[in-house]
Amino acid sequence: MKDIEEGKKKRANNSALKKRYIKYLALGIVLVPVILCIALLIRVGVLEKYIKDNLAINQKVSDVSSGEYASNNTNTVNNVGEVGLVETSPSAYEEDNTYQEYDGIVKVCITFDDGPSANTDAILDILDDYGIKATFFVNGHEDYKDELIRIAEEGHTIGMHSYSHSYRTVYKNLDSFADDLYEIQSYIKDTTGVTSTIYRFPGGSSNHVSNVAMEDCIDYLHAKGIEYYDWNASGNDAVVGGASVNTIVNNVMNQVAACKDDTIIILLHDTGDKKTTVEALPIIIEKIADMSNVAFVPITEDVKPVHHIESNN
Repeated sequence: MKDIEEGKKKRANNSALKKRYIKYLALGIVLVPVILCIALLIRVGVLEKYIKDNLAINQKVSDVSSGEYASNNTNTVNNVGEVGLVETSPSAYEEDNTYQEYDGIVKVCITFDDGPSANTDAILDILDDYGIKATFFVNGHEDYKDELIRIAEEGHTIGMHSYSHSYRTVYKNLDSFADDLYEIQSYIKDTTGVTSTIYRFPGGSSNHVSNVAMEDCIDYLHAKGIEYYDWNASGNDAVVGGASVNTIVNNVMNQVAACKDDTIIILLHDTGDKKTTVEALPIIIEKIADMSNVAFVPITEDVKPVHHIESNN
């Protein structure tokens, strides 16, 4: 009898367990379709927003590309001519400080430091969508030669931003600065066929980390036929961890609005961790395009440099 009672209890327990499984199974059968439906509705909403946003952007692209804001300046470093680092004459910028005027139109140069990177293709795609030529101050990133070649092939200006981007190396002394300069100019030339004649100092010409006087570096550049470009507007997107899209956009637009110069050079960064910079780029372009009397242009010899400091000479 004891065994029978235990068997009954066991069967009763099994029966209760089966009922519990059936209950959970039924609940799952009901909930899974509901969850899937909710996910599908969310996805449909996202796709609808994506389609609307892209229709709006395409319209803006058409307006910008065909309107008064579209840049007709397709000259890049490729057209400057080959200027060897060692054999060049003194810089033409010192001999003739006249630059192409745009009859009251403010020239806006979008520039990117520290690339190429995993984000370069996305940046180039956006620039292509809007028909804008920009300027890339690059480092010696051997893993991104294809992106560097694409920058050149699509008509953007390639500038030098040092090969190593190591302050300790670049600014150790003037010889070290010269060696790094030769290395980045040679790397760009060997990879793209372009001999770059423009430079942006790591940290800018007003950096406080150089062991050599920046005026000596500037004089060296000018003696080699190379001009340097700082900036007068920045997204301040180089902060550790990155900046939000809104922060980058607001930083740029506030400085653009406050700038009184007829040339605005915007500093952004092209590194793999700057996803928000990529997201902010089309917003910045559209906001600037909505301003009056502006033209997007790449940096060329016709663009007046922005200098944070000047040479003693």
